[in-house]
Amino acid sequence: MSTTMLALVTRWPYGALRGEPLPAARHGAAGDGVPETRRASWVLPAVPSSTSRARGLVRATLRDWTGGTEDEVTEVAEVAELLVSELVGNALLHGRGEPVLTLTLRDGVLRCEVEDEAAVPLCTRDRSPDDAEGGRGLLIVEALSRSWGVCPTSRGKAVWFELATRS
Repeated sequence: MSTTMLALVTRWPYGALRGEPLPAARHGAAGDGVPETRRASWVLPAVPSSTSRARGLVRATLRDWTGGTEDEVTEVAEVAELLVSELVGNALLHGRGEPVLTLTLRDGVLRCEVEDEAAVPLCTRDRSPDDAEGGRGLLIVEALSRSWGVCPTSRGKAVWFELATRS
C-alpha cells in the first residue's frame, strides 16, 4: 500500500468521526476479471482500550465482509483479532501518536496493518525460555501469519501481516 493512499484514508472522509469505521472501499466488480478489494481503516486513540476496540472492529468488519453472524466468526477472524491485538498493543507501548488500523481483503488474502508515528525498527526476542515475560508478540505474529513485515511510512512505520482466508 502506498503511503499516499494511507494518508488519504486517515483523513476521515465522508464525515466519519475519529476512531469510527470509514466506508469500506470496494474495487472490482463480479465478473469483470478484476479481484474485488475491500478496505477499511480507523484511527484509534492512543489509550489502552484501543486494543480491545481494534479486536471488535476486526470481528465486525470481517463479519460484514463475509456476511456471517457473530456465531459464524471463522478461525481466520479469531487469528486476525489476536494478531491485531499484538500490533496495536505494540504501537501503544512502543510507538507514538494514534495508531491507524487498516484491513484489506483481496483475492483470498486479508492484510492487517497498524501504523504509528515512531520510525524505530522492531526486533523480536530470542526463543529462549529463560527470557522474562513479554516481548514475544512478534514471534506469535510470525508463527500464525502467512507473512508479516515492517515498512516505513510518511508518518513513521507500519507493521503488517497477511492471512489466507481461503485455500
